[in-house]
Amino acid sequence: MNIGKLDKRISIKTIGTTVDQWNTEVTDSTSVSNVWAQVIYKSGTEKQSADQRVSVDRVEFLIRYQSGINERDNVIEYNSQDHDIHSIEIIGRNQAMRLITTCRDNG
Repeated sequence: MNIGKLDKRISIKTIGTTVDQWNTEVTDSTSVSNVWAQVIYKSGTEKQSADQRVSVDRVEFLIRYQSGINERDNVIEYNSQDHDIHSIEIIGRNQAMRLITTCRDNG
C-alpha cells in the first residue's frame, strides 16, 4: 500500500435509530472517525426509481485497517455525500481495507 496516495479526508459514520419527541423512530448518523483515504471512482449508472432518475456511482475507498467497520452499521461521507458500504476487503494482514461503496445522487 502506497500511503502517499491516501490524500483525501473521509468521515466514517455509524447509523442508528433514535426516538424523537413524538415517539417516532428517526434514523441518525454519528461520526466515528475521520481518516485519510485513496478514492477510486469506478462505474456509474442511471436508474428509474419512484418516477425519478437516480444516478448510482460505485466508489472504492482504500484506508488503513480499522476494526469495527462493517457493511450494516457504517456509512462513508465524502464530498458532503453519503456512500453506502456494500463490501469490505481486508488487504494483507490487517494492513489496509478496501471499502466498496455506492453513492446515490438524486438528479
